[in-house]
Amino acid sequence: MTRTLPQAELVHRALVGRVANGERVDCPELTGKSKDGKPLLGRHEHAHIIPIDLDNDGHLDHIIIYAPMGLGDQAQSAIRTLSRTWTKGGTGDMQLALAGCGDFDSLRMIPAPLDRQVDRLMGSELGSTLWTSVTPFVPPRYIKPRGKNSLLGQINAELKSRGFPEPLDVQILEWNDETLSMRHFVRVGRGKAPPPIDIGYVLQIRFAEALRTSRPLILGYASHFGLGLFGAIPDS
Repeated sequence: MTRTLPQAELVHRALVGRVANGERVDCPELTGKSKDGKPLLGRHEHAHIIPIDLDNDGHLDHIIIYAPMGLGDQAQSAIRTLSRTWTKGGTGDMQLALAGCGDFDSLRMIPAPLDRQVDRLMGSELGSTLWTSVTPFVPPRYIKPRGKNSLLGQINAELKSRGFPEPLDVQILEWNDETLSMRHFVRVGRGKAPPPIDIGYVLQIRFAEALRTSRPLILGYASHFGLGLFGAIPDS
């Protein structure tokens, strides 16, 4: 799990390479850039590559590729035909096979026992008011004591940019047996500029009303590569 970011970057690099096939890439849903190379503007509509642990053994076993703007023929072909990628530091290549496709709600069709972790990532059918970090949140900007660049200000801005409501409150969770593993996550990507501050937070976000989301709740630096992912805690 701690290698979520580098593994997502390797998968992304492999997919873009298949689309390019030695030529200039024109696949904005995978690259996040327009045909002339400018970053896409808007609400994070291009692909999020999110490695996850569905069997809850502490190791990555599935990868969600989620793009609100949709995936064109080139991107879909690259995803279907990608059969392996590297695992830096591992014993060999990682073998890949397409498990399914659809919209975000299609994940609810995954059978037991993997469905329990899917419920955590999506929340219940009725929604959840409380969400906690599955992977650490890395602030996208330097943290200031107050204002829009404070930790809370950045979280609020990230939520708003993805169409989520403002939270009722945000808490930083202490390091303990349940959260300590997140302290060791790789937080600096190789394929992009490093974060302004190399620190990861384990957060608990509470909303005033139950949130039933049709997209992953994922925020902050490298959120398109699996960092800043939140999971729901069922409301009592």
